[in-house]
Amino acid sequence: MLHPCNPGFVQLGQKLGKQRLFSYINKFGFGEKTGIDLNGEGQGIIFNLEKVGNVELSTTAFGQGVSVTPIHLTV
Repeated sequence: MLHPCNPGFVQLGQKLGKQRLFSYINKFGFGEKTGIDLNGEGQGIIFNLEKVGNVELSTTAFGQGVSVTPIHLTV
């Protein structure tokens, strides 16, 4: 039987709060270009902190509210 971990990550996101969770995301450089000299590099997509409510906080906590590029994952 499968036991999804999303509810646990939602609770973790709620305990961290949106300020702290998004500060961690920013420290990883998500939502910004990496600075690698590559034409067409994207910056990924994260929610605007001012527009984050409970749903956005929850989906971000378990990874569906963040879009990163392959380059982000390697640096």
